[in-house]
Amino acid sequence: MNFLIIDATQSELMIVVGCGGKRYEYSGNTNMRRHESMILCQTDELLKKAGIGITDIDVLGAVTGPGSFTGIRIGVTAVNALARATGAKLVAFSGLECALYGMDDAIALMDCKHGNYYALARVHGADEYLALNAGDLSDPRLAPLKKVYYTSPDPDFAVKVLRQKVSEGDFKTLAAPFYIKKSSAENEK
Repeated sequence: MNFLIIDATQSELMIVVGCGGKRYEYSGNTNMRRHESMILCQTDELLKKAGIGITDIDVLGAVTGPGSFTGIRIGVTAVNALARATGAKLVAFSGLECALYGMDDAIALMDCKHGNYYALARVHGADEYLALNAGDLSDPRLAPLKKVYYTSPDPDFAVKVLRQKVSEGDFKTLAAPFYIKKSSAENEK
């Protein structure tokens, strides 16, 4: 299976191409304002290194959030456009899913600054996304969970989640941006 994963949700852009049992990765560009201009260039570079073209990709993976409002939209739009153009299958998942891959009774926490967190709590195999503040972490329901701090995309776990979703047949016709909380503009409506 040839695959391409794009994660533009964080300050660090991550792109992974898998082909013939080998992996080619790009992680960098901590200037989120440049993700849009870097995605296609870096994807093209990785495909060249792999010796394949975009039409050779079987599965596209979109990391849909949480994270930067603009970054999420840029990454999801790029993957949706590539899926439509190539006919490749599409899977979508969150960065917090990657952080908890293979774990149970744990909580992945993304620091949103000022004592706020986006979180994925997994208890007995059931997932729940949450917007928390530091005080919420002492909640009796959350306190005993193993805490995993999600700070940047991890290519290893992204590939594992993609493969799991493919094995489960969890394909999408369109990846949708995933926001745990509404944006300020949406709250003002």
